Amino acid sequence: MLIFLMYMFAIVGGVLILSAVIIELKKLSTSSELSKLLNATSSFNIIFTKTFIPPNQSHLIALNEPYKKIAIGTSNPKTSKKAIAKLYSFDNIMGSEIVVNALTLSKVSKRQQNSKSTASSADINVVNSFDEEADVIEELTLKIYMNSNEIPVYSISFLPGLLPIQQSDNQYKEAYSQVQQLHAFFRSIVSE
Repeated sequence: MLIFLMYMFAIVGGVLILSAVIIELKKLSTSSELSKLLNATSSFNIIFTKTFIPPNQSHLIALNEPYKKIAIGTSNPKTSKKAIAKLYSFDNIMGSEIVVNALTLSKVSKRQQNSKSTASSADINVVNSFDEEADVIEELTLKIYMNSNEIPVYSISFLPGLLPIQQSDNQYKEAYSQVQQLHAFFRSIVSE
């Protein structure tokens, strides 16, 4: 019986050690994704005053307000492809949209009027049908509309980790706060 217990504890210990190694490898791979994104944006030789990284580290949004530049980096941790970043002028930002559980909560966009870009209150749509009492959040996406043929829309998920997440969760509140900050920033750019 004692020998059986020894073998059982040895097997359980081995499984626990193997699990710890797998978790550490996953942590290293996500930090390497972040470093890939940072390297991709550092190639522009611009000092960015603000940087936003969603919890899943799939994108990086870097802003340089004095020079009116924005860099958006993308990386897919599921592939071994190199992270890429694109540099845009603020003039290339055509709008943004916050989407929660497939509902647009807020949207702002530019439109052409007499060959001059302006934003008016008619361009800002807020859907009030979002149920404030919704407990489960399955989607929190910031869509950035760009004046670009190559990538006209960036859809960036800001949900942390496993889905779904509770609306009362602190991770969700932090992610939603980041999305609101970025959306407010894009609103001010579009309104200029």
